[in-house]
Amino acid sequence: MTAIAQSVAILMAVFTLSACDKGNTDYEVNDKNCSTEHYQKLPEGSKRDALVEGCMSR
Repeated sequence: MTAIAQSVAILMAVFTLSACDKGNTDYEVNDKNCSTEHYQKLPEGSKRDALVEGCMSR
């Protein structure tokens, strides 16, 4: 029974952490995010700079 409880706890933690990471999809290099309109709406910073650099090199 303890192994089942541990497995469930691990799965819940994985799902929770994966749900928290969805905010970074704005910075993934893809057609939508490489549009000028999209990246100009993002706040200035290293994440935005990395996106622009990734879009230029693809």
